[in-house]
Amino acid sequence: MFTIPRFIATCSLPFLFLVSSPVNAQSVEVVGTGATFPAKVYLQWASDYSKQTGSQLSYKPTGSSAGVKGITERSVDFGATDVPLAKVELDKRDLFQFPTMVGGVVPFLNLPGLESGALRLDAVTLVRIWTGDISRWNDPAIRALNPLLALPGLSIQRVVRSDGSGTTAVFVDYLRQVAPAQAASIEPDGGRAKWPGTVIGAEGSSKLVARVKSVAGAIGYVSSDFTLRESLTAIALQNKQGEYVEPSLGAFKAAIMAGGLFKTGLEPTPLLNLDGVGVWPIVTATYVLVPRRPESIQRASRTLNFFYRSFLMGDRAVAGTGFAPLPIATQARIVALLTSFKTSSGQPIPVMGTVGTE
Repeated sequence: MFTIPRFIATCSLPFLFLVSSPVNAQSVEVVGTGATFPAKVYLQWASDYSKQTGSQLSYKPTGSSAGVKGITERSVDFGATDVPLAKVELDKRDLFQFPTMVGGVVPFLNLPGLESGALRLDAVTLVRIWTGDISRWNDPAIRALNPLLALPGLSIQRVVRSDGSGTTAVFVDYLRQVAPAQAASIEPDGGRAKWPGTVIGAEGSSKLVARVKSVAGAIGYVSSDFTLRESLTAIALQNKQGEYVEPSLGAFKAAIMAGGLFKTGLEPTPLLNLDGVGVWPIVTATYVLVPRRPESIQRASRTLNFFYRSFLMGDRAVAGTGFAPLPIATQARIVALLTSFKTSSGQPIPVMGTVGTE
């Protein structure tokens, strides 16, 4: 049984009576696909949901591009993306979009003997590394920022995502935003990028992490939960305040505060390179896409029920994952959205009520 968080007190009575009516377990499996950025959290939510309700639900981390494609084609019940769709695209595809959590994209490296956060980089130097302009770890520009470190002359091996990835899109957006002149040679290509010079491609975050770990001198980028779970050697980045900040829950929450995330609605809010004390500079919310007018009341009911239950957990839903929870007011807006769905024939979809078989 889920504990009702304090934002429920601001919601209307219909939300309260829905909590006590479990969805009947049926043989139909609800399937979601898309972003790898929040994948570990969604996989855990799915496992917990199946155990608690008896309903089968699975999530396939295929990348943000695949998530958008899958839900657009209606081959899955929900899609996940780190790159939110504009209103015109949502209208065109007849989709609803809502955020689920906030995390950071973290550049990390494999330099023997170096502790996480020990290496400091400013934005321009980071960009020059990713364009290939700086090719060795003892380059004068890196040494100038790290005078107390004994940096080896190892060649820098850039490891990038080869699949369509919201993590890549967010990271490239940051690089091009903070140093547009230096980053001009990095070309965005949907959820991929055209990187100058020779790079090592890896499909999915797990393979990228494994590849960086296996190559001395390698550098990669990954979502913040991997940094925590895999004990990766993260780079400390300089933010707009001139502070060198390590990726942490506090640094992501500082970005949420600095950006006024979803303060008045659910429209996407920029969180990159914000000006604020303690802010991690590469922060993004991640999103879920569902049909506005689903064809199947059974599948839609279970899909919405899944996210409804997750949001009822409040901040506990992402505790210890490396992600930051959405503001309480935002969680309340999403709960309200999830109870407003209707089928293509206009029939209300019971978010927590009993539904029959297909």
